Amino acid sequence: MNGYGLLEKRVAKALDAAPGIRRLVKNVYQRLNYMRHFEADFQYELYAPAKLLTPYRWAGAEETPGPLFFGYYDKAPWSRDMEYLAFHRMNGADAADIAVFCKRTGEVGTVARSRVFNVQQGSMLQWLPGNRLIFNDIDANRLVSRIVSLDGEQTVLPWPVQTVHPGGTRALTLNYKRLDRLRPEYGYPLPVTNYAPDLPDREDGIWALDLERQASGLIITIERLRGLEPRPEMEGSEHKVNHIMYSPSGSRFVFMHRWIGPQGKFSRLYVCGAQGDGLKLLLDDRMVSHYQWRDDDHLLAWARTAADGDRYYEINVATGKYTIVGKGELDRLGDGHPSYSPDRRWIVTDTYPDKARQRHLLLYDRMTGRSIPVGRFFSPWKYDGPCRCDLHPRWSPDGNWLSVDSAHDGVRKTYLIDVSGVVRGGEND
Repeated sequence: MNGYGLLEKRVAKALDAAPGIRRLVKNVYQRLNYMRHFEADFQYELYAPAKLLTPYRWAGAEETPGPLFFGYYDKAPWSRDMEYLAFHRMNGADAADIAVFCKRTGEVGTVARSRVFNVQQGSMLQWLPGNRLIFNDIDANRLVSRIVSLDGEQTVLPWPVQTVHPGGTRALTLNYKRLDRLRPEYGYPLPVTNYAPDLPDREDGIWALDLERQASGLIITIERLRGLEPRPEMEGSEHKVNHIMYSPSGSRFVFMHRWIGPQGKFSRLYVCGAQGDGLKLLLDDRMVSHYQWRDDDHLLAWARTAADGDRYYEINVATGKYTIVGKGELDRLGDGHPSYSPDRRWIVTDTYPDKARQRHLLLYDRMTGRSIPVGRFFSPWKYDGPCRCDLHPRWSPDGNWLSVDSAHDGVRKTYLIDVSGVVRGGEND
């Protein structure tokens, strides 16, 4: 693996306070390294016994060319019974069809269309109980979410969603227009009347939604977050929240509070009860990136601590104590998008491009402490920066498959990887 070394990571960290210079140095350095390490004609390599399929092959349907992707790593394209897959299929530059693949019939159909999406998180497409889908869209110049059944019946809700409660009747959301101003690749650029990019901090933050009664309430404000254990680096900064995730039972949720100002970017990680009660600061050493729940009490996060640096940490959200996970194994190539297998034995994560512009896919066996390479995928330069194509690995409900997005052949597409031979082989260890 052509990963970046300790000295290079230290230089990158030292430039945190100068993000513009950091971006420039990073871009030039990456291109120089690519000239030295690139592999001619390389697209991808998958290590046995894993197998790679397109969704069309998985469903037994006729292959159709063109961009197809899912989105973020905290949701999955499979329905809970694994009979269906749902993806975004580009329909011009300004719309994405919601395409559904049926394993039983081999049919591929379009059940809806969204005009608010981004290539990092899609339209926040996710399955609800009863094989229904929910996703964000625009209606009458308002950001909304739509609940769609597979026969085309729709319900329009008066706000977008970020994460849906496991029970399917509640959700949490945030202001995607503020995100569009401060981090465009996660926001929605279309003008709307029900959200504004410059809402006062006392009127912006996290909303709790009742999907059945179509009721909402602001439960955590950015103003409140700014006032909790304030740091001097907050002076003159802009603040936002992002990456809200319910715990497996929905009794808690976690989120990131991030601010950007004269001294660069800072992130905090918070946890609280389902209605915003018991707000607790978990991490506050400048950098928090990606995270995922193991159970209601434990969270895995790529983050920084003053004592141990940049690592994968498993945090007890009740006590705030943490342990390092996979030191020297899972973290060899740095930050990624981690998640636990349904049985919680395995962790999957990906990496950002190495010196050869290759993204790596790794499985980590929590029982043995070993990491297992699943594959590596070329990342073309045109898929860099805000339009990047991260693998964003996602588990299937039965734990035998992974879903990834990749552009290794020059087009943003989605793929399924059969890892049953890896995870079942681990059962014999």
